[in-house]
Amino acid sequence: MGGRKKPSISQLEKRMSKERKEREKGKADRSYEMRLKPSGELTQGSIDQITEGIKGMPYVTPYLLATKFGLKISRAKSVLRELESKGVLKLVDKNRRLSIYVVAS
Repeated sequence: MGGRKKPSISQLEKRMSKERKEREKGKADRSYEMRLKPSGELTQGSIDQITEGIKGMPYVTPYLLATKFGLKISRAKSVLRELESKGVLKLVDKNRRLSIYVVAS
């Protein structure tokens, strides 16, 4: 009754190769590999990667940390609290919904 016509074979091949390149590019962009202990905590190596990754950032929020390293927001919050207790980060402002940290100098 109408509708879209089927794409030709060459169009399908082009689409598939384009999607494959985008997938490979997405994997290459994510150079951070977060490892978890059996208890669900991040390993010390993962925390060291996070520490190195946030040194150049002007400020750090749980959302920024979660998107950059592929973590859940709740885990990002706990990592930020842990880094603050170690003295790596300093809490600048906090309210019910958001915590803003800067790198301690």
